[in-house]
Amino acid sequence: MSGAVLSKREQNAARTRDRLIDAAVELYGNSSIDAVSLREISAAAGQKNPNALQYHFGDRDGLLQAIVDKHASRIGALRESYILRAETNEWPPEEAAVRCLVTPIIDYVEANPDGVNFVKVISQIAAVYQNGTSLNYESGIQFPNTETLVTVFENALGLLPAREAQRRIYLAVTITFHTIADIYRAGAQQPAGSPIASNKPMVEQLILLLKTFFSAPSHNTGDSR
Repeated sequence: MSGAVLSKREQNAARTRDRLIDAAVELYGNSSIDAVSLREISAAAGQKNPNALQYHFGDRDGLLQAIVDKHASRIGALRESYILRAETNEWPPEEAAVRCLVTPIIDYVEANPDGVNFVKVISQIAAVYQNGTSLNYESGIQFPNTETLVTVFENALGLLPAREAQRRIYLAVTITFHTIADIYRAGAQQPAGSPIASNKPMVEQLILLLKTFFSAPSHNTGDSR
């Protein structure tokens, strides 16, 4: 069954939302979430009404949620092929977990001009909003369902105590977004020939780092927190 046909007004509204999201990703990615006002984003999106963003998203958290909805779902779609490869045991469990986490993000960044800025935005969200207990955020910002990725993580970390495994997943996700943002930032700033100017070998170093982290034996202290 085909989707409903949008009216001209709805199409214009959708285009406006997309322009606002794209402007926010660019401005946030090149500066910071706290340094950019909603009015600046509206102006960058070509909106004469300075309150256009509030009309479409309500507030900053609503805008951040829209950014996540647009980009994270696309990364999730790219991840499915890696999940299928992991299910065929193409890699050892620890490597499968790392590649299913990291590689779809890199694929998205390489294929989309605004991909790097999206990763930078997520690294900022993680630093500002994340409460340290899950992949969700105190502000109410939610990410698409990641059950298949969680299953791959569980296969890799199944021998660890549950709370320690949760801590490693939290750190791995946070490290991944921060490090990818830093890799692409450094790659754009370093002179040619610098050992950190080439993104691909730097990403492989990130994968190696996370594989080692996932493979490390338990360091559970027995605390109940």
